[in-house]
Amino acid sequence: MAKAPLPEIKEDDATGEIAALYDDIRSVVNVPMVNLIFRHMATVPGCLMWAWGTIRPLYVGGEILNAAAALTANVLPGHAADLNTPIANTNLSSADVVAIDRVLDAYGRANPMNLIGLKIIDLALDGTSQSPGTSKGPALNKSDLIKPKGLIELLPMVDPATSPFRTHYALHNLAHQIHGGDTGVIPSLYRHFGQWPGFLENLEGALTPLFADDTFERAAQTMQRTGEANALTLYETLPLPDMAQPDSSTATALKRLIGQFPPNICRMTVLATLLRRGLPDVR
Repeated sequence: MAKAPLPEIKEDDATGEIAALYDDIRSVVNVPMVNLIFRHMATVPGCLMWAWGTIRPLYVGGEILNAAAALTANVLPGHAADLNTPIANTNLSSADVVAIDRVLDAYGRANPMNLIGLKIIDLALDGTSQSPGTSKGPALNKSDLIKPKGLIELLPMVDPATSPFRTHYALHNLAHQIHGGDTGVIPSLYRHFGQWPGFLENLEGALTPLFADDTFERAAQTMQRTGEANALTLYETLPLPDMAQPDSSTATALKRLIGQFPPNICRMTVLATLLRRGLPDVR
């Protein structure tokens, strides 16, 4: 039996504080979407405000952006996923290719930041010691949250639960391929391409050579180790917000998420990099 999908509050369904947090995440991260890790946190009362409040200063200050960029600077040089056949077989236009590139760019930038952010949340949950003299920062309040300006919209995401069978099946096959099994998580990146089921079907074949040996997985594992080491360096002097630790249910939800997501985030970051390299130049 297939695993139940990971619960989330979809961006279109968010209201009140969750909607305001989603707006702030888009604005501060400077991407036009809210990643699944945050959409899942939103299902646990108080979880997203605490977690985002903990790591937000590093996004605002740019430290996490610089650390994330270093993770993707030299991913599998010489490797790419050739997308010419999937694009040609689906009769996608130059405008479609540009739209695909925007999706890959957004996830390629946001995912490594989220990897580092999750590890910092983990360290904060554990009460890991920091450098002597590290001060506390202010707690995040709803009045601090800002709305994004000037972000270019991405292709809309389909809902696997309500999508046509062909799209649903192709998404599940791609998720199984990248995760190596059924995890209940369909990467959001793929869901942006749901309007083109033929492209998704061809994409699976185009990606197959990437998984012929352990090169891809080793690159993802290296990224995770490096990202977690970078997170510790940032955490040591991070002014943690002056707020109480989350309650047991929130802490449990965060620990479960942190245990599940980093390997997937790294795989999708490597994948986004190789997919972007394989796009035809339509400029």
